[in-house]
Formats: sequence, C-alpha cells, structure tokens
Amino acid sequence: MPIPITEDAGVAVLSLELGRGNAIDHPFIEEMHRALDAVEKSDARAAVITGKGRVFCGGLDLLTIHAFDRPALERFVDAFEGMFRRVFAFDRPLVAAVNGHALAGGAILAMACDLRVMADGPFQIGVNEVRLGIPFPAAAFEIVRQATPGPARRAVMLQGKRLSPAEAKAAGIVQRIAGAQGVVADAVEEARAFASGGAEAVRAVKADLTAPVLAKIDATAAARRARFMDAWFGAEARSRVTALRDELASKQKPVG
Repeated sequence: MPIPITEDAGVAVLSLELGRGNAIDHPFIEEMHRALDAVEKSDARAAVITGKGRVFCGGLDLLTIHAFDRPALERFVDAFEGMFRRVFAFDRPLVAAVNGHALAGGAILAMACDLRVMADGPFQIGVNEVRLGIPFPAAAFEIVRQATPGPARRAVMLQGKRLSPAEAKAAGIVQRIAGAQGVVADAVEEARAFASGGAEAVRAVKADLTAPVLAKIDATAAARRARFMDAWFGAEARSRVTALRDELASKQKPVG
C-alpha cells in the first residue's frame, strides 16, 4: 500500500503504514522511493518520516530474505542500500519522528534523516549487525557512524547495544524526546526550523554536509557488499540469522 503523505504548513509528513512492523522488503523500498519522488515534486521544503503505533520500523524482513540465494540477496542489498543512501542524500531536510521501536534497518532509516525526535516510552533504537555475525554494507555503516557520536559509537556498532529514548538522547543519536504535543508535532516543528532558511541555501549546505559521507559510501560499496555477502552465507551468521528468523516467525503465529 502507498505511504500516505500529508502536508503541514510546508512540511510533508510520510507515514509508514506498511504492516508487519514496517519490515523492509522490496515493496517497502519501492513505496519509499515513490513517496520521496512525490515530496520532490511538491512545494514542501522539509519532510518528516514516522511510523505507526509502537513501531517506527523493525528492520529488514528476515522472514522473506532468509530464503534468498546469493543473486537475490545481492539485488536486495543493492536496493536497501540505495534507499538508505537516497534518504541520507535527499535534497530537503528530513526529520525522523521515531514513534516507537527503531531496530536494525529501522534505526539506520532514522539515522539517515537529518534529525531524530523520539517518543518517550519503553522503546529501543539500535542496530544488530554484529549480533547477527555480519559486517555493515557501506551505506549502512557510514550512516550509522555519522549519526552516532564518538563516545557511543563502539557500544552501538561493535556491541549492537539498543538504547532507550533517554539513552539515545544522552548519546547524541536522538536530538529531542517528544513532549506533550506528540512526536509527529514535535518533528514537524523541527522540520519547520530547517525550512525557515532559504530553500536553495539549505539544499546547497546539506549537499556539502553529506558529500564526504556519500563519497565514502561510493568508494567502499563494492568491497563492503562482497564482505557482507560472504559473511551472510557463512556458518556463524547463518545460524544467528536463522535463530532470529525463527523467533520472529513464532511471534507471528496465532496462539491456540
């Protein structure tokens, strides 16, 4: 189903309502590109990405991609890396309204935005590559690295530590905890602050800010993809990914 887009005084709000915890699969990626295309064609000067209920995005759809052979997984890696890269390089400011859990690829999607507002509550944000025994592909690695200040970087990236909203704000990954008006309203407020500058100047400065990271992504993409692929089909990662896939599958089975 398409990603609904509403406009709030020059700010486009993209609501991820794709089911199953907004698990990232090929249809998710296609709809994200369509939504970004629509924002580019609109008069919106900034945008907010948010989820639904208690989940912003639960990450890659392991229930589907676990069965991919190497060529199929290579295509999928290229697709999700391309989506992360596009979000990061988007020509207008993006604010993530992290309404709930943002895990694995969901955390990377939030980190690809220019600023993160997170709802207060029993939610977590974090990546899990090392816990699955796999290295990061290029876009995922560089996006997480630039969004995670130095003191927290090793715990987040090398330990796969998941952070509460308060911990994420203290670490500098989240810039604001939502208040009484709610996470989307607070994110729209932050987006308006970005949009208050001259549109062309904002675009130029954002392009300059993202250029060094994009250059690192492009320079290392092929080598890091190959390393990711080799690890994914290795015995250790396969065991860990299968265990997580089985855990996710059990949670979707009806009881009784």
